[in-house]
Amino acid sequence: MEFRKVTVNQENTEPASKPKRLGFNGLTATEWASLSTNVWSDLSSPRQARHKEHGAVFPLKLADRLVKMYSAPGDIVFDPFNGIGTTILASKRLGRNGVGIELNPRFVEMTNEWLTEIDSELITSSGSALVHHDDCRNMSKYLEPGSVALTVTSPPYANFIQRSIADREKTHKKSRIVLENKSVVKQYSEHESDFGNLDYDLFLDESRDLFATLFEVTKPDGYAVWVVKDYRLPPDRPYISMHSDLAKAAQDAGWLWHDLIVWDQNAQRRLVLLGFPTRFYTNQNCSFLVVLRKKK
Repeated sequence: MEFRKVTVNQENTEPASKPKRLGFNGLTATEWASLSTNVWSDLSSPRQARHKEHGAVFPLKLADRLVKMYSAPGDIVFDPFNGIGTTILASKRLGRNGVGIELNPRFVEMTNEWLTEIDSELITSSGSALVHHDDCRNMSKYLEPGSVALTVTSPPYANFIQRSIADREKTHKKSRIVLENKSVVKQYSEHESDFGNLDYDLFLDESRDLFATLFEVTKPDGYAVWVVKDYRLPPDRPYISMHSDLAKAAQDAGWLWHDLIVWDQNAQRRLVLLGFPTRFYTNQNCSFLVVLRKKK
């Protein structure tokens, strides 16, 4: 019997590593899974002077996350209620092309100032950002049909904001809402067609028309995420489910209600005593992210 020593080439026996499969948005499976939680409570960020001047700005971290989840580099990302430009700024930083429309000229100015600051900080970026001073109902002037991959926006809450201003001047002037939560409420403009100056039912009608126009400029399988809070108008309307009302308006315009994410804001807001001692109400310390999709 003859024995021979056999040398095994380890390099040839080890299986070749498989390339990581990427999703449509460039995310790996691990990144995809980590972003799939439906309750977000890690979005707090310091408020800057520009945020306080506007009064209702969602965090840049929120915009970053949504842009990463629902769009790919090179895509057009749109915000019809641009505000001070959080969405389009995040889009530019992440290599997308942000387009915003804003009715308030001061907010357009603030957007351009912020973009100039970011340009000086960016080393490289293949993205762009542009804000138009106009009514968002005119979005077709600036966007080709089927061109938008993602819309990220937070609309004005009808004329609720005027009610909130009056309420805080009368009822909550020295309450925790103002003193500890540091919540600021401001009317965005006095323009009669401003969505923030409309009665709620008219606001929903106008939103339905806006969703229809947005549907036309969105590409098949494109997304739209609307960030909203629910509201109260007691005693006649103790609870207004704005997030589901807007989702229904979008469905009437052809959109699919694709998903719902809860933005938990309890860590940033102190609890206040509501309705004590006669009627119990919970603190509405969360917002909803209504995720819509245009059927392919």
